[in-house]
Amino acid sequence: MSYNKLNLKQIQKLGETISKYLFPGAKLLLFGNLGTGKTTLTSYIVNSLSKSPINVTSPTFSLVKVYDTNPTIYHVDLYRLNEPQEIEYLDVFMDPKGIYIIEWADFLDYLTPEERLEIHISYNEDIRYRDVKIEGFGEKYKEMEANIEKEQ
Repeated sequence: MSYNKLNLKQIQKLGETISKYLFPGAKLLLFGNLGTGKTTLTSYIVNSLSKSPINVTSPTFSLVKVYDTNPTIYHVDLYRLNEPQEIEYLDVFMDPKGIYIIEWADFLDYLTPEERLEIHISYNEDIRYRDVKIEGFGEKYKEMEANIEKEQ
């Protein structure tokens, strides 16, 4: 499903809706150029699952940030990595009960999970807005995609 010309408030609603359908072991793969809003969307998702406000920033230098949510969210940024082998070293999907939000997921290469929810964020021709495409791979994620679409 695709959403066009979303403003910040609509992206917040989308993040809150996505958070309703997350489950232990969920994998969200985020794609988009610099500044399109991957971390902003992640912030809305994380804060929807948190008891108190969390300042979500991009883990570009730390590579992984862990948020005290239920279930635990692992926020991963692969921008600085050059080879998929470096990702293997990180052991990105080590917690089977954790939720994974992966920025710059195109760097996963052969480590891309078969079952996942892909979220592609791009600039709209009007730079103040974003276009978002969501696609589920695997039964749970296709169902998740359908549920998100019903609420938007």
